[in-house]
Amino acid sequence: MNKLCDKSHRCSECPLDKALQDAAEKNRADRRQGKIPLTPNGRIAYTRERLKMLPEGERPCLLYANGLIDYKICCSNYECVFCEFDRYFTEQYSVHAVVRPLDIMNIRGFRLPQGYYYHLGHTWVRIEEKESVCIGIDDFALRLMGAVDRFELPFVGHELRQGQDMFQAVRGERQIALQIPVSGIVASINVAAREKTELAIEDPYDRGWLIRIQTHHLRRDLKKLTLGSESVDWLNREIDRLNQEMASIGGRPVADDAPGDSSSEVLPIGWERLSRLFLHTS
Repeated sequence: MNKLCDKSHRCSECPLDKALQDAAEKNRADRRQGKIPLTPNGRIAYTRERLKMLPEGERPCLLYANGLIDYKICCSNYECVFCEFDRYFTEQYSVHAVVRPLDIMNIRGFRLPQGYYYHLGHTWVRIEEKESVCIGIDDFALRLMGAVDRFELPFVGHELRQGQDMFQAVRGERQIALQIPVSGIVASINVAAREKTELAIEDPYDRGWLIRIQTHHLRRDLKKLTLGSESVDWLNREIDRLNQEMASIGGRPVADDAPGDSSSEVLPIGWERLSRLFLHTS
């Protein structure tokens, strides 16, 4: 616990210090009476450790312990990140704090929020708490693909490596792969965006996120991504390359307006060429 002292180090006058001392004394008294379970090394057990001491058929779900659901047995040894029921409950009923970008720039018609990291294959990373990150597709790639029928996302618990094909965007008989920007294990997927793909096109950097992962080597992986002014320069170069490609096939170049909307047809580049030129897939 971090707290600034406002009593000039006169601890006897501090209500927090008194509360901590009272709690410590209560724990010692309970321990003497055998009321607090201990770990094998003799220290006081944390809540999950206490629950794991119960027989497997008597371990309550943490959602029940927190008063959120009726009684349910835990079937995942309290590894909630791998629990299908916990993910379903979280997606359907929990309220998440939404982190919105402070500044969304318009780069020649394409949205680019600051504070996000970008992979050269046009996927983005938003850092959340600890080693958890959200991942999605950037506005550039989504606008080039046009309307998408569905996203085929990896399963929760699946391990991904940076640069590996992460998921498929599917339209009719056509598919296009996008790469994972950082390595880690899939912790959850955005069910709403998977089932309502227009969310990703309308709001790609917030409600349109696709997967959340627990990363392995975040600091190392971020070195291979762009941020801030680097992202602006990179996107301008991508738009220049797009204009060159459009000119070569007699298409309309991108000026100061985006090349379409969520209902537009795929640009005449075609998904196979789009994938090879801009998404860095084989």
